[in-house]
Amino acid sequence: MSSPALGSRFALRLGASSLAFTLLLVAVLCLFVSPLVVAAPLVLAALVGMLFRFPVALLGILLAFIPLDYMAIELGKFAGLPHMTLVSACTKEIPFLLLLFILWRRHGYQAAAPDWFLLAFFSLALVRTVFDGFLAGFVTDFSFLISYFVGRVTVLTQKQERRWAGCAVWLAASLSVVGMIEVFILGEGPRTLLYVATDSQSDAGQLTASFHGIGFTGLREAATMVGPNSFGILCMIALIVWWVYSRNPVPGAMIAAGLICSVTRSAWIGTAAAIPLLAFLMNQKRRFLLSVTLALALFAASIPLLGLSDYLLFNTTGQDPSAQGHRDEIWSGVEYAANHPFGSGNEKVSALSLHEDLNAIVFETTYPNFAAEYGVAAVFCFVGSLATALYLLWRMHSQLGRAALGILAGLSVVMIFTLPLLDRRLACWAWFPIGLAVRQTRAAV
Repeated sequence: MSSPALGSRFALRLGASSLAFTLLLVAVLCLFVSPLVVAAPLVLAALVGMLFRFPVALLGILLAFIPLDYMAIELGKFAGLPHMTLVSACTKEIPFLLLLFILWRRHGYQAAAPDWFLLAFFSLALVRTVFDGFLAGFVTDFSFLISYFVGRVTVLTQKQERRWAGCAVWLAASLSVVGMIEVFILGEGPRTLLYVATDSQSDAGQLTASFHGIGFTGLREAATMVGPNSFGILCMIALIVWWVYSRNPVPGAMIAAGLICSVTRSAWIGTAAAIPLLAFLMNQKRRFLLSVTLALALFAASIPLLGLSDYLLFNTTGQDPSAQGHRDEIWSGVEYAANHPFGSGNEKVSALSLHEDLNAIVFETTYPNFAAEYGVAAVFCFVGSLATALYLLWRMHSQLGRAALGILAGLSVVMIFTLPLLDRRLACWAWFPIGLAVRQTRAAV
């Protein structure tokens, strides 16, 4: 009979031999085909294996990487690396879909009221797309559901939950500082060069108008996100998480500075709606008053530093065409939806359609845009999902419940003015904690 030690040595030698053979095979294949073609299946296999072995740890790494994803892909394109669009999908959609399946098998799933409304919204939109739409627009509109349902099947311990919150806060704070280095030291030259070289977010050799504003001559902060609007909303989410989970004023001040430098009005309004709500529910009126005083002082100091005087003057006097355009789009979208109660399909009404058809219609406000695409009944189902989720989270007194409530309240306000759901990277940070908290409400039943 063979001894256990002999069996252990045999297994070790077999493993070493298999590894050596694999490396030799990879080296030989690289002589005939692109190394990327050889490495991609191996990396994908290793990623899938790690997802099954450590799903929660990989989920945390993915959520941390998501805000960096856009800039990493753009730098890869600038360096001439091939297949960067495929690489981007492999760092977002594919891993999240695999995680959704793995965590569902591990933890199960029990539907809640918001899920039924979302299912009704999804079904109505799918039927409308079959008759008058295209699949790419439908997938873009509903990619946020992946993050939400990953949260619905995820179970975190209290320690893991606090680690997630701490990492989210410090990551956003660090990105705020990095973004401010670009705004105050580097200027817009490096980003312009990058975007022009990769044919992304540029117009006639310059950054798009979203990086500037009427009466604002500086550069709006975007950090590693696609643009200032996305970064501003990311700061809003991180500031809400900081308010609930942290008492350290340093990262809070860093995130608030990034939020101000993004010059994103919708994120400002969303934050102004969410933080007072949380302060009231958490009985933190003294902390709220102190934070408001410090925030106003920080904002006042930033006016001459950023050159916001004319920008604020144009906004307060109604002379800003951008703000007027948003107001007009809201009413135009409502009027269009009233005249087309069953929608016109995402082929005629969507931001994605503008790439194919310059005559396509887009309303830069979520609710009227969804109604114009998929019909009034569909958007009522979407609003129903938000309302029922807010109701469930209102009754939840844990830190996660409060954070998710604040995020959902702020996001609901932001969606009045813009289309945050189209940014798949932003959706991961917004909808994952909401789904995670809704699962906890079901577990408590």
